[in-house]
Amino acid sequence: MSVLLAACSEDADFSASPSLRLEFSRDTIAFDTLFTTVGSPTAGLVVRNRNSDALRISNVRLGSGGGSGFSVLVDGQYGSSMNDLEIRGKDSIFVYAAVELERNGADVPLMVKDSLIFTLESGVQQQVALLAYGRDVTFMRGEVIATDSLLPGGHYVIYDSLVVAPDATLALERGTTLYFHDKAFLRVEGTLDARGSLEQPVVMRGDRTDNMFSYLPYDRVPGQWGGVVFAATSNNNRLLHCDIHSANYGVVVEQGDTALHRLTIESSKLYNFKGNALELNMSRASVSNSLIANAKGNCVKVVGGDVSFVHCTIANFYVWEQRDVALALHNSIEGAPAPLRGAFFSNCIITGSRDDEVMGYLTNLGDTVPDCINYYFENSLINTYAEGDSCFVNNSYDNTPLGKDHFRVIDHEIFYYDFHLGCDSTMATGRASDAYLESLPYDLDGVLRQAGAVDAGCYQYVPVEEEE
Repeated sequence: MSVLLAACSEDADFSASPSLRLEFSRDTIAFDTLFTTVGSPTAGLVVRNRNSDALRISNVRLGSGGGSGFSVLVDGQYGSSMNDLEIRGKDSIFVYAAVELERNGADVPLMVKDSLIFTLESGVQQQVALLAYGRDVTFMRGEVIATDSLLPGGHYVIYDSLVVAPDATLALERGTTLYFHDKAFLRVEGTLDARGSLEQPVVMRGDRTDNMFSYLPYDRVPGQWGGVVFAATSNNNRLLHCDIHSANYGVVVEQGDTALHRLTIESSKLYNFKGNALELNMSRASVSNSLIANAKGNCVKVVGGDVSFVHCTIANFYVWEQRDVALALHNSIEGAPAPLRGAFFSNCIITGSRDDEVMGYLTNLGDTVPDCINYYFENSLINTYAEGDSCFVNNSYDNTPLGKDHFRVIDHEIFYYDFHLGCDSTMATGRASDAYLESLPYDLDGVLRQAGAVDAGCYQYVPVEEEE
């Protein structure tokens, strides 16, 4: 036993040969756009000694000396400079890095660089680059907008909630991005006027900018924040060139005054939700030139009211959990009548991975509630069975669960979806009528629609290089 203990206490064979090197699992530790003054997630690095001989590391230090905002933990030691580390032959150590950046006073992300320098006992130096982009943001916590206000184009992080009080209007300028923390939400009791542009949309998303896996940013994971609710007192809302995604629910309009127009959505994207993407309860609303996609609930749920959809792509390929259909029409709320005065769909695509993506939970409400079931579909591509239904006119029907063939990319492995029309989208190309060329001359990307060659959905078909 004494011999074994003596053997274990002896140093391994350390080499100071300048020919021996360390190996790093990556040459750069990079952080995507971070919010200044907020600490980053931790990133890891493995330092391997592939040699048979052990190596001593005389020093590991930050090239900046610690003034860049980066911090590191090397084999259990924390600081800007660490001495006398050892890696035995065929062994490894772990390095963890994080960064907290100072405000930079700029409107665009600015890059901060540093390096982690390893000096071996032999005098050989090796280094790993440290890189981060920092963006200045304005923090808002439990904010209530009580008077008419303009939120200038910029970047805002919302904690808890952002509420627009009754009789107040919140205007969001083009280029505004709202980053919502976990479970934070936007509730509009007054009016929201979000007017983005094609080049500078208004974006509402979660505040995590890191990755769940190397191929999967948290921004593509549903359920990152609460969602948007328009309360019963909220009317005359507008979403123009907005991008709202990856929340628990998308846009919900609560039951209110059916005589007033509640919501207009134009040239916008709503996608990737754990609930319904768009839920309209006894509302007057219009949606045009918009993408509504991928929801555990319905992409669109209409409960009574009077709604219209023109040149919209409504597509459900949600695979995180068992889901509902792309479109559901109802005319009752918990047993109470909710007359469907009108549900109009023209020049649309309504599809998904099922053979039937349109469901109607519609009942005859009796003579006391006349005119309670009204819907109409025309000049559209639809995954449903509508034979003999006079309310479906001049449509194409795709009853195979292959709706993905209409689009460029449906990739469930990395959860990436591109709903532009693909080269096999022959059932959608040329399907739409010219009736809306004057009011909707351009598609969601700003591509001009041509008379006689108008495609269904929010996108015109445009060949890409690999298709040509």
